[in-house]
Amino acid sequence: MDYLDTRLPVILLIDDDQTLHLWAVRNLSEDNFRLISCYNGKEGIEAFKKNRPNIVMIDIEMPIMNGIETCAEIRKLPMSDNIPIVMMTITEDHQKIAQSYAAGATDFVIKPINWKVLTHRLQYMTKANNNLLKLAQSEIRLSKANKMARLGNWEWQQSCNSVFWSDEIYSLIERTTDDFTPTLENFKEYIHKDDIPYVMRSLKKSFFSKKPETIEFRIISANRHERFVSQQIEPVANDRSNFIGLIGTIQDITERKNQENKIRHLAYYDEVTQLPNRIFFLKFLSKTIELAKRNNKTFAILFLDLDGFKGINDTYGHQAGDLLLKEISTRLTNGLRCSDLTSRFYDHIDQKVDVARLGGDEFIILLNELARPEDAATVAERIQCWITQPIQLGDRQAHIGVSMGVAIFPLDGEDSETLLKNADIAMYHAKKIGKGHYQFFHEGMALKAKKRLEMETFMYRAVSNNELRLHYQPVIDITTGELTGAEALLRWESPHLGFLPPNDFIPLAEENGMINQFGEWAIREVCRQYKEWQLLGLGRLSIAVNLSSLQFNQSSFIDTVSGIFEEFDINPAFLTFELTESMIMADTDNMLKKLQNLKNLGIKLALDDFGTGYSSLRYLNRFPLDILKIDRSFVKELPVSSDAAAIVNAILALAKALNLSTVAEGVETAQQKMFLQNTTCNSVQGYLYSKPIPQAEFRTYWEKHSMVTS
Repeated sequence: MDYLDTRLPVILLIDDDQTLHLWAVRNLSEDNFRLISCYNGKEGIEAFKKNRPNIVMIDIEMPIMNGIETCAEIRKLPMSDNIPIVMMTITEDHQKIAQSYAAGATDFVIKPINWKVLTHRLQYMTKANNNLLKLAQSEIRLSKANKMARLGNWEWQQSCNSVFWSDEIYSLIERTTDDFTPTLENFKEYIHKDDIPYVMRSLKKSFFSKKPETIEFRIISANRHERFVSQQIEPVANDRSNFIGLIGTIQDITERKNQENKIRHLAYYDEVTQLPNRIFFLKFLSKTIELAKRNNKTFAILFLDLDGFKGINDTYGHQAGDLLLKEISTRLTNGLRCSDLTSRFYDHIDQKVDVARLGGDEFIILLNELARPEDAATVAERIQCWITQPIQLGDRQAHIGVSMGVAIFPLDGEDSETLLKNADIAMYHAKKIGKGHYQFFHEGMALKAKKRLEMETFMYRAVSNNELRLHYQPVIDITTGELTGAEALLRWESPHLGFLPPNDFIPLAEENGMINQFGEWAIREVCRQYKEWQLLGLGRLSIAVNLSSLQFNQSSFIDTVSGIFEEFDINPAFLTFELTESMIMADTDNMLKKLQNLKNLGIKLALDDFGTGYSSLRYLNRFPLDILKIDRSFVKELPVSSDAAAIVNAILALAKALNLSTVAEGVETAQQKMFLQNTTCNSVQGYLYSKPIPQAEFRTYWEKHSMVTS
């Protein structure tokens, strides 16, 4: 389908998912792109020949011809070399990513697509591609290279992607002109793998900014010798002031760099522990603050003071004290290296900082990009465990504690001096409490962290103390108005924390693994309650239970569910498990087997929040599903939004084609109900009919509804 406006940049979209095309039309047209839609690889190749788009977007998984094959065929076509090809994928499969790049892909985007971010990337690609086309004119070598040449010199011509090297560069990488052809890609093989992004960014920066660059990096020669080099880069323009390539020089600075590193180590590293010292940390903290301000990020610093170090140092001597400091630094470094709450920073080349020694028995830790500032409390708890383990000092065993102060950027300071001072103050407050504690500088954050830790403590007893509850939201037949089922939703009624809705505790339960116990309890409680309802003669309904990814991926999950059915001697035909799109698309072969095992037990399967995630028609058809649930975000806009109406109708048409029943979530108005009554939608749930209600209220609702419809 073409949306014609020849003045706009053209995007060729090749994907078998009709819903994705609807989203693309909705979002890309708003950002002034003209869209050409194709639903398989063969159609896409013919459309490319006919239209020569500015950008191509291809789904990796498609019938007839997959995305990798499609990409490779397009790259064989004339005039395709400079056209950006963006591959779309539901998982970061490294093998498929490598195959895609080998086939000629330019970039990747992960589904579900963030359209706002993607359109900015597409606009950038369009501008960059236009610049490249304008620059593809000349292959001349400028005499300026000779003037710049010192030791090795090189030249890159953008139009044909050709590279010239002087003999000195061949000597530097220990290759000859007979056994090596210089290209940018080949040269990357001899750049240290950690420095490749830095070098390539600098080349691009010089080319696009049209300004010279000077950089230093490491190369690994053919004989595995590591050398430091200094590279000067300068863009080249033709007589029409069009930039056509780059020239530069490379100089071996290994000996100079080694001397600099020795001096740097003496200046910036602690002699005893070999950790970064106060000078290095403060320098690095300033850089971190600049980056955090630029990207609107938050981070924390932990100020550590060892409890009892002076006594050990005075009793056993400075040598024992040094051994203790080395062991503490090792525990901190190794512990943080395995932690998912700290990231390492680099000061140019391979200088990493996450823990430093400030002097004496004081250490400092930097925690970057926290999901929640109170997560610093989790790291503090871990540090307590690492440090308080016995330490062997020769033939003696020592025990030591630690007091910690925590300061959060930008809440507790927006500069290095203030942050460090406030973390130090918080540490002394922790010591006043009685040592072996940690304290947030910001009291409000301390209370929040304490509440989260308190919630986790009570959470471990929630199941055994019978504090969990199920609320049921009715599901209604849209045509007859008959009550056909309900969705069981988890609640926590804590005697200490009060009544908690799922958003307050489910994320924490998923983090600490308690969601497995909660999920098993929910399935068992639904079966127990349904058995009781059957004995009371209330009839039959379909009850849906949401599954978490962590719970579903347990190896014992199928056996656990089967055991619950045996425990209550109940027919599982009443039960529906609701799964998200991301869960079933994560590992399709294994998932297909697992879903089939559930079907063999007699359980129905529903795909929750359909249309918002990773769906692929090819895989959707393979899975043994019974129900598609239309996400409330689409229903909310009905019937006002024509886009929402189109998406809902497309989902309903797809469900009908796949012989699946449908449930629309979030129905809250009579207008939404009327719209859905005029479609093929089977069932609805939402506040128009009932909010989620406790078991006793739901039983009353069921009984009243049975009398009305009987």
